[in-house]
Amino acid sequence: MHSRLPRYVAILAAAVAGCVLSCSTQSRAAASAPTALDCERLPCAQVLPQATRFEPAPNADYWIGRDADGNLAGWVALSTDFVKIKAYSGKPLVTLVGLDPQATITGALVIHHSEPILLIGIPESELHDFVASYAGKRATQRIVVGRTKQPDAISIDAISGATVTVLAQNHTILEVARSVGVQVGVIRMADISPGHFVSEPNPWTFEQMVDRGALGRLTVSEADMGVSDSSEPFVDLYFGIANAPHIGGALIRPGDYKYYMSRLEEGEHLFVILGRGSSSFKGSAFVRGGVFDRVRLEQGLREITFRDSDYYNLPDTPAEGAPEFQEGAVFVARGGLLDPGTPYDLIFLGSRYDKRGAFSRDFREFGASHQLPERVYQVEGGRDLPIWKQAWVNRQVDAIILVCFLLVVIGIFLARRYTTGDPQRLARLHISAMVFSFVVIGLYMGSQPSVTQVLTLVESTIGEWRWELFLSEPLLFIFWIFITITTLIWGRGVFCGWVCPYGLMTELIFKVSTRLGIQSYELPDRWHFKLRYLRYAIVIVLVPIFLWDSVLGEKLAEVEPFKSTFLVPAWERSGLFFGYWLLLLGLSVFMYRPFCRYLCPLGGGLAILSSFRFSGPRRRRFCTSCKICTRGCEPRAIQEDGSIDPRECLSCMECESNFRNEKICPPLIGIQVLEIKGDLDHREDRKLEQMKLDRERV
Repeated sequence: MHSRLPRYVAILAAAVAGCVLSCSTQSRAAASAPTALDCERLPCAQVLPQATRFEPAPNADYWIGRDADGNLAGWVALSTDFVKIKAYSGKPLVTLVGLDPQATITGALVIHHSEPILLIGIPESELHDFVASYAGKRATQRIVVGRTKQPDAISIDAISGATVTVLAQNHTILEVARSVGVQVGVIRMADISPGHFVSEPNPWTFEQMVDRGALGRLTVSEADMGVSDSSEPFVDLYFGIANAPHIGGALIRPGDYKYYMSRLEEGEHLFVILGRGSSSFKGSAFVRGGVFDRVRLEQGLREITFRDSDYYNLPDTPAEGAPEFQEGAVFVARGGLLDPGTPYDLIFLGSRYDKRGAFSRDFREFGASHQLPERVYQVEGGRDLPIWKQAWVNRQVDAIILVCFLLVVIGIFLARRYTTGDPQRLARLHISAMVFSFVVIGLYMGSQPSVTQVLTLVESTIGEWRWELFLSEPLLFIFWIFITITTLIWGRGVFCGWVCPYGLMTELIFKVSTRLGIQSYELPDRWHFKLRYLRYAIVIVLVPIFLWDSVLGEKLAEVEPFKSTFLVPAWERSGLFFGYWLLLLGLSVFMYRPFCRYLCPLGGGLAILSSFRFSGPRRRRFCTSCKICTRGCEPRAIQEDGSIDPRECLSCMECESNFRNEKICPPLIGIQVLEIKGDLDHREDRKLEQMKLDRERV
């Protein structure tokens, strides 16, 4: 029989209140994000130390740095003037980047960020150290965060627990340095992604170009433009870079293609647009002013516009199977600004009369992204991987280990008849799973699912959906597929009771302390049945706060001690966090999973989903009066009527093992008594009696 400990309520409530107060009042001593570069206010000298004075560059977004003799020392740029790469928070990392005339990065400095893991958790010094490591590296080098097999790439270590942040920071620094380098003329696009157009002997058909990704497509309906309610195309555009002979030679008449190619300078490319619909992509401004105002290309924040001197008319296309187009054009992308090895956007600016005046028009902008496939353009050394793909490359071994472990756990539940057939076998499997999850998944991999992922999912569903945000954390992405499937089938207990690293750590602590003879404690029913609703209250409060202010929501989610356990050493955090972490750890010595049962918002959210589970532990009608399993149920999930509360059950399967145990389950013991008395003389009679019991399952 457990002792009672009412004081636990006051202690735990005080600790939670203190933690929440600390999170809500903690502020960051940083100014709001700068909107423009001003080296008189920003520490430009830190990223370009060779310079003693700075001046804004005319008609450009960067500043020029000069040394004491007035010689050019390099350039400084603010990242948000050049790229808008979103980090984990959905906001960019505002970064100063310095570049010298040899195209070498002289320094980088984070000016402002909104990353929750760095606002409360991982020390910011780790991010600053990571960013500082770029000094001395050439902007044209391929720099990869994590492991890489590319021979020409430089590998740098990630920050554990902030993978998305550092991957976004890597792209930010390199893109800014390269963009500035191209603008000032110290970098050519060919230096960034050197490659070549592929030459195939036979021209592709139009269908092959579309199916193989050689052509992009942008369709704008009349309804999109507000011209009418019709779904008929206002413009239907096919477009692509046409230097490759099996593409350009198919879209353009062979003689014209050879002529256009012969006139190209280094870094210039043919760009084809084919259009149909009720409107034109050419417009009329090029006739009056020499500028095509309806279409342009964007690559990063580089903008490529076309003039009449860049234009050749394309009245038809000889490509086999090509549909009938109303108009076509071959443009020359000049200035070395278009990189065929990276994605780009075609932007169409549509206009219509808005009927508010004789010459009043309504303008609407539409865009479509495209990237040449490797069968058309091959980048030497391989293409830069998107952030989420690089994350999967970095953690592919860990992902395989995690998938194998989760499949084993699923197998244990699929084979429940075998698993629960022997209590000792079940106990060994459970202990093994707990130790593996805590040591390998938790301590080694640092992969602990959290309520913050639930909050991010809710925010993304309501706001902007970003698949790459979820894919950029491979282990958590795998975890959540597992959690969703198993919770709907067997309830939250599969994850909470067999896989959750923190929960299993506290259970292991409790089991060890019990083996050592330490007295265990349990809350009285009047407190237990009330306090277990606290976790639901926490998750219900967190959702609207997170939607209102994601940073504050992440801070309040620190009620979960997961970061302090697996990502950041607890003793390196504030005294209140460390005290809260120690309190939960200490209570776990005397109580069974105190955090999981009363405070865990993730467990609360999954408990709600568990209400709809398909398959719970097997029960018999007799279980309504038998209390054998109830006394041994540590989560206290078995209710007065003998039914199991799916929201509290941790799927230890001990009650189901009792269900099959002839030495514990009273109905099965009754069968043996009948055998002893001689009432069951034949094996068939015993089998019949067991079948009757099986039909009594509820």
